Amino acid sequence: MIKKMKFSLVLLLLALTLNACGRKEAPQVIVDGSVTTPQIADLRHEVIGSVLRMDFVLKGDAQGVGYQIDRTKIDPYCQCPGFWRRFFEQRAQAKQVGAKSYKMIHMKDYTTELVFRIRAIDAAGNLGPWSKIIHAQGVDLSQ
Repeated sequence: MIKKMKFSLVLLLLALTLNACGRKEAPQVIVDGSVTTPQIADLRHEVIGSVLRMDFVLKGDAQGVGYQIDRTKIDPYCQCPGFWRRFFEQRAQAKQVGAKSYKMIHMKDYTTELVFRIRAIDAAGNLGPWSKIIHAQGVDLSQ
């Protein structure tokens, strides 16, 4: 009886482990196609020491466009992004539309690779598509 319970428990844990990898994010809002979708354009990024710098241009509604940045770590088992969490959000502002923008992110841990993504959001709450994934790991320049 105890052997059957242990075997069942092992099977249950195995099934949970195999199903745990894959897409780990909350459901996304569907954007109405009749609305001008806000966009992140000309996205460039680089890591200098322990700082990730993202340069981009926000495009969209003249009422204002902002942006959202999510962050996660790479899951060591499946080598895929873990559960995305909101890292930063800049509210929509009219002066940002068409202007060159940048965001600098200080990475405090040199041993962990972080993964970021960014998207635009306009004043009405319409969301643009997520950028490609940005991998970043700080480098200790004092050594």
